[in-house]
Amino acid sequence: MTTDLPHEHTQPTDDGLPPGMTEEQMHELMGQLRAAPAAELLADVFSSLLSTAQVKLGRRDARLFIDLAAQALEYAGPHLPADLTGQVEAALGQLRMAQVTAEGEVAQQPEPEPNDLDRIPSGPSPASAPATPPPAAPSQASRLWVPGQ
Repeated sequence: MTTDLPHEHTQPTDDGLPPGMTEEQMHELMGQLRAAPAAELLADVFSSLLSTAQVKLGRRDARLFIDLAAQALEYAGPHLPADLTGQVEAALGQLRMAQVTAEGEVAQQPEPEPNDLDRIPSGPSPASAPATPPPAAPSQASRLWVPGQ
């Protein structure tokens, strides 16, 4: 699913809507997003992250997008179709190799590119990984959803 949300950093109008969007259009879009399968929306997210990383190869911010896609895949992977996870894993592998090559080429340039990150992303910290795996099934005693559990 591809949405018609504006891709620019625009300020909402006085009524809180993106410029050029009516309230009816906003309600229609919200209904489409609500009804769309999570796997379809995540495929769009991965497409955006991986495409952006590809365009930015060699720059520090490319690593940010590669790492973000990897983290998103790690979290969402169990809920996605195997073919989608396979495609994302393959793309991540190719992008990682291409990033290493491109970083070598960029390192030979005298000046950094404008608007790149000021430091190399260090990737996710080991502390962000869960210490123990979640239980196989939720307890009947508590049906409260707790983030990260």
